[in-house]
Amino acid sequence: MSTTVPALSTAPLPLDAVEAMRRLEAVLVTPDAATLDKVRAALGLSASWKPRPHLGETATYLTVWSQIELNALFERVGGTVTTRQVQRSTYGGESTWTATEITLTVQVPDVGPVEIVTDIEDDPEHGYPTDSPIVAVARYRDAAAHCQALAEAEDFDGCLAAQDEMRMCRCQLEAAGRLDLIEAA
Repeated sequence: MSTTVPALSTAPLPLDAVEAMRRLEAVLVTPDAATLDKVRAALGLSASWKPRPHLGETATYLTVWSQIELNALFERVGGTVTTRQVQRSTYGGESTWTATEITLTVQVPDVGPVEIVTDIEDDPEHGYPTDSPIVAVARYRDAAAHCQALAEAEDFDGCLAAQDEMRMCRCQLEAAGRLDLIEAA
């Protein structure tokens, strides 16, 4: 008698399942008061701040409303800026879209890396400036990496658009007096 084990699917989890797992993990991993105090102090958050589990937050993973708030934090405490493409959906999942998530990672003593995230909104008419230093740094680094990849593939014509993006971001940082964010001291 032989027993057949059904094959397990290795497909990525649906977005709803990933978000549900993150919320469950946040509830199960309650940060201790000392860790919260260290994160609050390092980021300059109010004494009443605490993670919001329904948003998937933990003591080391926070969300902010907009790039304006994230930029203010970046200007205050510094950190490492990265971006990635993510899939977002409405609450019921009726609509999905690709967004650019920007992450600020800050090393907090005796805690480790703390990630603060938001999506980049390209909507200056509704109060989301696209020339803030944190967005310019993120876009500059993305364009530089893209240009490097195109150069390695010997697509030198393709590098021109990436170089234009880098120049635009550099001008934005120069206007903000923050060229230090992309140039070596």
